[in-house]
Amino acid sequence: MLMVMGITALGLLGGAKLTRVAMAQGADPYRELDTLAQALNHIEGQYLRPVDSEKLIHGAIQGMTDVLDRHSVFLDPAALKEAQARTEGVYSGVGIELKAINKAITVVRIVPGSPADGKAERGDVLERVSGVPVTSLADAGDALRGPNLSEVTLTLSRAGQPQSITLERKQIRDRTVRVSRLGQGWAIAEIVRFQRNTATDLERGLRKISPKNGVIIDLRGNGGGLLEEAVDVVKLFANAGLIVQTKGRDGTTLESHSATKTAPYGHLNIIVLVDNESASASEIVAGALRTLCKATLVGTQTYGKWSVQRLYVFESKSAIKLTIAHYEIADPKAGTDKVGLSPDIVVEAKTPTSTAVQALKERLNGDPVAQAHLAQIIGTLSTSPNQPILAPLKRRLTLDPQLKAAWTLARTSH
Repeated sequence: MLMVMGITALGLLGGAKLTRVAMAQGADPYRELDTLAQALNHIEGQYLRPVDSEKLIHGAIQGMTDVLDRHSVFLDPAALKEAQARTEGVYSGVGIELKAINKAITVVRIVPGSPADGKAERGDVLERVSGVPVTSLADAGDALRGPNLSEVTLTLSRAGQPQSITLERKQIRDRTVRVSRLGQGWAIAEIVRFQRNTATDLERGLRKISPKNGVIIDLRGNGGGLLEEAVDVVKLFANAGLIVQTKGRDGTTLESHSATKTAPYGHLNIIVLVDNESASASEIVAGALRTLCKATLVGTQTYGKWSVQRLYVFESKSAIKLTIAHYEIADPKAGTDKVGLSPDIVVEAKTPTSTAVQALKERLNGDPVAQAHLAQIIGTLSTSPNQPILAPLKRRLTLDPQLKAAWTLARTSH
């Protein structure tokens, strides 16, 4: 074992020296490879317990990406496979999406036509998979995926009552868009992420409902995805103008995308729902629609991710996701890195914290000193992801303050 590990380190060391010999005289940017090889050699030979060479090398690559920016990351083979499945939207599973809500692994979305459709419900808490307790989202995801046509048993808690369902996994083409009729010539399009076919699915849904007046596009909780899908979504509504351009090192323009005159839904009024989890492709869509289509943004400030990542896959089936450019959009209100889009109409999500803060504000009305102290305390609170309201659309129109505000605006202003 030590011999194999020692050869790994010596190989790196030799490679570094060969690189140095081959380079022209002068400063050698790769001289620290000698240091890396020596560190690897010491760890392999002297650390208290044997350590897998692959684990050490992956850790070294992760360390390199850690010093770049928060969006450049190393993906081991398992993480790469997961990322590719999310991008393509095709996987073998049961068709449920989970989220940790108050530490409970909760069903927040069910893929239409999937094995779980009609058997699991939004709001169910996943407790066990094939008898094994679920303790984290990662555990749940690993347990639910498996070979096509294999069976898996889910133990769910619904309204406090446990029940078990056995499902047969199948190949699923996930649809991340749900378009529903609201009435009065309006539709709502809920887009959970931008993956392959998102724009096609949105167009198909709008064509089926044929809204005459407008559409509410819900991008809350949407962390982004494929740039080309975001561009194609905007092209459904915008007739002209710059959607987005990307600029790389030294300000070089890498890509530029503009709207065309063939927008099939350019006549619709648009309201976009955003929150602190709306990022990247979501911010491109929201900002472009505000600038090009006079869309109104409702909700809270977006995440603030204005950079482009490219995936570089290695022969070992691992990869690095590397920041290569930043986005620019025509919206004069566009944010910068870590500063998102500010909505036109600010409506806070209803959370236990926001409810308590509002109650305190009302109680302290008329006491400016106490209100100033409260504002300071609020400023120190960490921003946490909004928890989805797990109810049918008709109930969410009254229970969800952001959606309620958007629907009120749609009916009264357009």
